[in-house]
Amino acid sequence: MLLLIFVLVVLCLVAVYAFIPANITISNTARTNTIQKNIADCLRDANSVKEWWPDAATAKSNTDHFTYENYTYRLVQPFTDGAEIQLNKGEKNFRSRVFVIPHGRDSSWVEWQTAIVSGYNPVQRVAYWLEAKNIKNNVQPVLDSLVNFASNTANMYGYPIVRTTFTDTILAATRSSTNTYPTTDLIYNAIDQLKTRIKEDGAEEKDFPMLNVIQTDSNRFETMIAICVNKEIKHSGNIFVSRMVPMKNRFLRTEVTGGPVSIRKGHDAVKNYMEDRFLSAPAIPFEILVTDRREQTDTSKWKTIIFHPSM
Repeated sequence: MLLLIFVLVVLCLVAVYAFIPANITISNTARTNTIQKNIADCLRDANSVKEWWPDAATAKSNTDHFTYENYTYRLVQPFTDGAEIQLNKGEKNFRSRVFVIPHGRDSSWVEWQTAIVSGYNPVQRVAYWLEAKNIKNNVQPVLDSLVNFASNTANMYGYPIVRTTFTDTILAATRSSTNTYPTTDLIYNAIDQLKTRIKEDGAEEKDFPMLNVIQTDSNRFETMIAICVNKEIKHSGNIFVSRMVPMKNRFLRTEVTGGPVSIRKGHDAVKNYMEDRFLSAPAIPFEILVTDRREQTDTSKWKTIIFHPSM
């Protein structure tokens, strides 16, 4: 019996040292529909971490560490491709590192590795092996919260930005030049002229009016106003037909509620999105005037859809 017990103990020790390494590495992974920079920005400092931390109550009350269930996390060092984070449970400290690996233009893989030194004591080695399972289960919801937050363009750029295809390609359009930003009356007078010509030529409107304003210098604004139609109309005076090149999933779209300041911020958000992804603009951006601004004088209630072509 003693010999049998001795053999079992030896086999257990062999199994512990054979299957549980002295240095345990835990790996949690997640795929996200965003770029490496956005993940890194979420790990830039403690204030950035507060924005996405899964336990909002503890995130607000702390400044340099964050708690999730039984573990405490502390941002040690941010990097351009991730960050070093320390985990604590009681007197136990574990070093971890978040790696962000780009995957295509708009997505990334995020890997969270945690290192555990289990030592040579067989009992301690088994205890840390069990601890490793708890850490893996604890880290995954934190990682999921990080990638879900960073994948939301509204969180990263202030506005929801999506890729889409603009299918209406025939435009009835007109241009004008002014010394100041075009007034609402000027814009809608041009829209009324377009609507009249479209009706006279037996065409049909397919969407809300489109607007593009470019400031060429300190006192010159070039304005183009257009309406999508189902067929070409005749050129006459300052009214002409323009065709838009259909580009599948090459338009960036966001919606804005508010006046000129909000609309400008929406354009800036899309431009920042493009710069982060090294995208260029093959054509001019434009706005869809969902709200009739003559009838709704409260600019805070204006609804505008912004489109930016991108390549």
